[in-house]
Amino acid sequence: MSIKHDDNGLLNSIDIPIIIVSRERRVERINRAATIVLGLSGGDVNESLASIFPGVENLDALCAQVMADGVSCRQEASRGDRTFLLHIAAHLASDGQMLGAVLAFSNVTWFRASIDQAVYEREYTEAILNVVIDPLLVLDEKLQVQTANRAFYELFAISSDETQAISIRKLGDRVWEASEVWDSLKTILSEHPQFHSVEIEREFPGRGRRTLLLDARRLTQAGRLILLTLHDITERQQAERTTSLLAAIVGSSDDAIVSKNLDGTITSWNKSAERLFGYTAEEAVGRHITLIVPWDRRSEEDEILRRLARGERVDHFETVRRRKDGSTLEVSLTISPVRDGTGKVVGASKVARDVSERKRIERAMRESEERFRALVTSSSDVVYRMNPDWSEMRQLDSQGFISISDTGKLTKEWLNEYIHPDDQQLMLRTLRDAVRKKSTFQLEHRVRRKDGRIGWANSRAVPLFGANGEIVEWFGAATDVTDRKESEEKYRQLAKSLDAEVRARTRDLEAQAKQLRELSWRLLRTQEDERRHIARELHDSAGQTLTVLGIGLAQVLQETGRRAPEVAAKIELVQEMVQQLHREIRTASYLLHPPLLDETGLHSALSWYVQGLVDRSGLDVRLEIPEDFGRLPGEMELVIFRLVQECLTNIHRHAESKTASIRMNCEATQITIDIQDQGKGMSAERLAEIQAGNSGMGIRGMRERLSQFDGTVTIQSNGCGTRVLAIIPVPRSNAANEEKAAMPLPTAV
Repeated sequence: MSIKHDDNGLLNSIDIPIIIVSRERRVERINRAATIVLGLSGGDVNESLASIFPGVENLDALCAQVMADGVSCRQEASRGDRTFLLHIAAHLASDGQMLGAVLAFSNVTWFRASIDQAVYEREYTEAILNVVIDPLLVLDEKLQVQTANRAFYELFAISSDETQAISIRKLGDRVWEASEVWDSLKTILSEHPQFHSVEIEREFPGRGRRTLLLDARRLTQAGRLILLTLHDITERQQAERTTSLLAAIVGSSDDAIVSKNLDGTITSWNKSAERLFGYTAEEAVGRHITLIVPWDRRSEEDEILRRLARGERVDHFETVRRRKDGSTLEVSLTISPVRDGTGKVVGASKVARDVSERKRIERAMRESEERFRALVTSSSDVVYRMNPDWSEMRQLDSQGFISISDTGKLTKEWLNEYIHPDDQQLMLRTLRDAVRKKSTFQLEHRVRRKDGRIGWANSRAVPLFGANGEIVEWFGAATDVTDRKESEEKYRQLAKSLDAEVRARTRDLEAQAKQLRELSWRLLRTQEDERRHIARELHDSAGQTLTVLGIGLAQVLQETGRRAPEVAAKIELVQEMVQQLHREIRTASYLLHPPLLDETGLHSALSWYVQGLVDRSGLDVRLEIPEDFGRLPGEMELVIFRLVQECLTNIHRHAESKTASIRMNCEATQITIDIQDQGKGMSAERLAEIQAGNSGMGIRGMRERLSQFDGTVTIQSNGCGTRVLAIIPVPRSNAANEEKAAMPLPTAV
């Protein structure tokens, strides 16, 4: 044997201890098996062989000889109480150079011991076979019996001489002989034997019909013998069927079923116990039953265990147990002792039923009955019971507002005695409908009160049903609602008078509001007229004066230009200032009242205004008006112009937006003006104030102007910008061609 290369993973994967030594016969490497089997460690590396294996004679010489001639050798070696077969081989490099030696240790301790035990074990095996309860026999390739144990001869009631050289098929009845199991047994002699245990039934002398489980194994390849084992599983099958039935019953039971030893150790735990107590079977089995017993109930469990030890049964013992989450529940326990085959009590079976809900219902019923009796006694209502068809009434305890006979007295005259005659037919119709539908009866009706007056009662009764679903009784109560009915009547009268007063006051307020709106509109018109007048005055008076001043300055400049250059420069500066003032006055007059609005209409006026705003402010404004928008009544065009002017002014001053858009559209029924920006928007509080009309003078002015034409304005705002949407109904007649009330201003100086 020689090694030309090595790999740590391969070396450690070998289960045989291996040691690699150098040419100087010192340990170079050891594998994992050597550390486990031989007790070596990493500290033994670089040590000499003699120091780590002092019990092996001439080990250095043997290794030297193998490295000298390259021939492997074998040697026995002892380490402790184990004996190894040591195989020494040369360790060669890939080029054939001698690197050292490889030592492999095979454990042969068992082999040496087996020789001494062979005879003894054979005799011992024969003794065991004869005391084994299950029948055992050895068959040859023809399925003839070669040998068998005592249990086999007893089962078939034959002697060993009668079975010699006889086929196993001949030892039973026709069913036994024709069984397919024997053909399967022959396959065990094939090259790839495989035999699955099978069951077979037959009648046996003195034992009746038994079920046997046959298992076969091939003994030797050379002798082609078969070891056949016959397990009598008749009782086991019966026990399994019984156990399966009991397990099914226990598993499907809604009650918790727990088994325990007499020392209180839990031995079984069904699914309902898991659901009831919260512990899984794995968590509960093996632990003491006090796992689910509260501390204050431990004495109960001790007494139960003592009674079980005496063989007593505990029936329907109601107590408290604890769940895994620490909560408690009320249970009813039935505990029975479990006995072994000799009748000795070895444990107990406990059935626990959760009675928490029943206990809760019982307590609730008792409390409900007590509350009900207290309620009836203290109530001012009349509480009554009726038979199924309401022909008889029996009063319960009450201090009612109706004169009632003694409690428990049956009366058939209750309708005439207590119900107002005018309501008796309504009462009967309502009763018949409730009886037919088996539904709740409820009615407000008049009754005769104790004081002789006519009062009102709200009567309500519910049906009580029997097991067959039919009504067996009605239970009801009548509440005195006389004061409420009288209050309602007074309230109706008061509401009627208040309604008339409110309507009158509303008419007055509407008239005042109309007058206020008309006054506001007149003020707005007056304001526009004043703007128009101021614009005309600025244009005609100041504008002409500045024009004359400009002409005069031009003449003075011409005359003094050559004689006094310095004065001419100053005159030019004054001339520019006059021209700037002239432009600003003209812009101010146009903003007060744009003449284009009167001359060519809204489209031209807005285009001029937007272009001027863009030039002055740098704001990017997009104006979208359809070419066929047409003309509107003059006052409506002025309102729309002021709306756009107010919105763009707010955007320029407050919105911090670089862009704005104006979209106008005239549809069949309405005109829409949509103005948007992309600024910082308004806070929710500010927007709420503006929408409520509590803030924003400009917005209020918009709404006042639009209200004259039944128009509305909606404002939406958030962190992405603000949107103003105005909607004005289209006027019935287009006033585009009507004569304007004001004279147009000239468009140029």
